[in-house]
Amino acid sequence: IIASIRVDDGDGSITSNSFAFVIYKPVGWSILGGNEKKKKKKGQQQLKKESGDAVVDDSTSTVAAAAGGDSKKSNVKRVKAYDEETDEFGFVEYNEDDILAVLTPEERAQLMKEGGLNLFDDLADEAKGALAGAEYDDGGEDEFGDDGSSKKKKKKKMKGGASTSSSSAAGAAAAVASSFPRMQASIDTPSRPSLVNWLKQLKAEEGTPIKGGKNWVALAGATEIDDSGLVLLCPKDRTRALHVDRCGYTAVVGNGKKLTSRSKLMKLIKAAEAGGGEVCDGSTAKIEILARLKKGRDVDPVLSVGVEFPDGSSTCSQAVLLCQDRLGDGVRGDESADPIDRRAARRLVHCNSMTVSSLTCLDDEPVILESNPVLPDDIAIYANRRDGAEFRKGSYLGRQSGLAQNEFTNAYREINGASDGYPGWIVDRYDKWLFVQHEEGPMTVRGPLPSLHDGYTTGVYYLPTKVDRSVMGEAQVKPQLLEGKLAPENTPIVENGVTYLVNLGESYSTGIFLDQRIQRAWLADNCNEETRVLNCFAHTGAFSVAAATAGASTVSLDLDKKWLDRIRPQMEANGITEWDGKHDCIYGDCFDWLARLGKRGEQFDIVILDPPSTSVGKKKRRWSVKNDMDELVTMAAALVKSGGLLFTTTNSASLRPEKFAKMCKKGLVDAGIPDAKLEQISPMPSDFPSIGAQPVTNFAWRIPE
Repeated sequence: IIASIRVDDGDGSITSNSFAFVIYKPVGWSILGGNEKKKKKKGQQQLKKESGDAVVDDSTSTVAAAAGGDSKKSNVKRVKAYDEETDEFGFVEYNEDDILAVLTPEERAQLMKEGGLNLFDDLADEAKGALAGAEYDDGGEDEFGDDGSSKKKKKKKMKGGASTSSSSAAGAAAAVASSFPRMQASIDTPSRPSLVNWLKQLKAEEGTPIKGGKNWVALAGATEIDDSGLVLLCPKDRTRALHVDRCGYTAVVGNGKKLTSRSKLMKLIKAAEAGGGEVCDGSTAKIEILARLKKGRDVDPVLSVGVEFPDGSSTCSQAVLLCQDRLGDGVRGDESADPIDRRAARRLVHCNSMTVSSLTCLDDEPVILESNPVLPDDIAIYANRRDGAEFRKGSYLGRQSGLAQNEFTNAYREINGASDGYPGWIVDRYDKWLFVQHEEGPMTVRGPLPSLHDGYTTGVYYLPTKVDRSVMGEAQVKPQLLEGKLAPENTPIVENGVTYLVNLGESYSTGIFLDQRIQRAWLADNCNEETRVLNCFAHTGAFSVAAATAGASTVSLDLDKKWLDRIRPQMEANGITEWDGKHDCIYGDCFDWLARLGKRGEQFDIVILDPPSTSVGKKKRRWSVKNDMDELVTMAAALVKSGGLLFTTTNSASLRPEKFAKMCKKGLVDAGIPDAKLEQISPMPSDFPSIGAQPVTNFAWRIPE
């Protein structure tokens, strides 16, 4: 709470509606909010427990009968079947009651959780096609565990001797996986924190309780979820007791000329105006340019501006509309302008000042407020600049207000190459060590470094890099200690309160990709103790570690055993000691293993696809995201439970976000899931500013129930 303003008649008696409050609102907070974090609701066939016995809904009367009840209806069924040995189709009759009757109560309950006995004739055709078209052989031992052994597989042929194409094999493998009843996912649905709920709880603890819920209205400032800074909360029946004398905002303008429609913005503005209070006249507003970034950004210039609305209530949405009208470009990161190609994690607008007067207590002086003069990191990276790369007060000011002061995260990017004004110069912080990547080339520069005497830096590693990172592994390029002390072989870092272990001197990869910080936090928020996660192309398992800290069980799949060997120590660094039956590592080709897992009927609540831009698998086949992502999605989607999530990500610079989304959608359609919903689009974190579209695209797809 920045200030309290008296809005009653001032007769001395304090009630729930006596004060309005100016509060500093963080990004991501709503005004009213919703329910507490809860598990995703199960389907209609979820079993209920009463007195220790399994009792089912009316829709599952067959199971109730098999468990001991009477049923006059015959459950004898006839289904088409395929015999691989004779290569012929036949029919099999079975009685569902007979099968269920021989199962234990626990087995019956588990079967119903998985959808019951859903056998149909098409399964026979799918089985034949899958067996004919698959490029794998599931013989031999499973490659779970730490021994790293692998069996060489023989490629199956279709009749006529020709091997199937990879896309048909993916479709066939998906058909096999989809033939198993799809189970219901167990995923948490995190709710947004609510400003009103927080205020109500705070006042109750102080002994001055207030009403909550819809008793309050946001009159001015940061009224939307994406906004940050000051917001004026007032009791609904006291809005005429206030006057907003002025509001000041800082915004980052430069969204690739993509604008939010005027009608959308006006809808937000009018919703705020409906709360009451005198509204400002936008024609009297002023815009001041704070910083203009053009050098090296011809295709994506950025302006940081100050916006001031005198005399009347205003909101961040009005600041966005004013910038669009007067400057001809949108506010960076505005999801309403382009939800696919987002260039920041939220719309970059911040309410930094406000003056408010009480109209009932006229003796009170106007409340003149300035929020923390240090802007949020995502805005400071642009606004605290001069006209070029240099910051107004030192090269690292753009990371100082949030990340540098965050006790739960000590690993982030200090300088992000050309987008920070230093082409080819990248500086990452891993606690007290810096890791510098300097790209070779005529247009690159040597940028600044923090001093070893700043109290925060112990050593600096330097790695010369190439534009094509794929050749660096073959060249065995290793970083060198430039100055200071050597880092431990396994250097612990903290990200969102989770411990990871990095190696700064072994190779060009430290063991964690810092640009996925938001995604790891998102993953942990969606996991619980019943969640099962498949992490494909797991690398050192950072996604697996994040999920495990939330209680999830994990399966990590990668073609390089040395990376998988680093997962268990990271789990143990977070106090996770239960390994057997809870966490597995699979050493092998991702395509091969997706097919094998599907053939075994494995299903997961969340499947993560984070493939390299291009690679060569065990079968020496060249694979690339821009050509083959749909095939990968087809195979992976078939393993996701109903209501589960498929997370897809790419760092392919040549693949536009729109095309990547279309490829993922095609893969989902080919997997027989055309109505999957694109639920989450996660831009890169604030310490990874971009020129143009962001180089990493992250989509989360919800599989329908």
